[in-house]
Amino acid sequence: MRSESPNGFILLEVLVAMSLILGVWMTSIGAYQGLALRLNQQESKHSQLRQDLDAYELAEQVRANSSQNKSPSIPNTFSKGLKNESSRVSSRNRSLRSVAKSTFENER
Repeated sequence: MRSESPNGFILLEVLVAMSLILGVWMTSIGAYQGLALRLNQQESKHSQLRQDLDAYELAEQVRANSSQNKSPSIPNTFSKGLKNESSRVSSRNRSLRSVAKSTFENER
């Protein structure tokens, strides 16, 4: 006599397993989309802040150059060294910015 024992999965077990996998997959896709959206928003804010900082630095340089041209009491050797200096110029590397900008344009 043979005993009847199942040798495989029944359809209900396969459907439950597939639904669990699908649920995990959909949740992970939703989390990834949220992270990608937040990253994109942060990058746009970051680029806007850099543009604002660059505009501010240019305005400070123009102001510093115009104030140096008006004051004749500063010796010529000292003013030549300070001609392109500003007290609030950022020390970040400009070459890094050009690389970051090109990768940001490639992502669009």
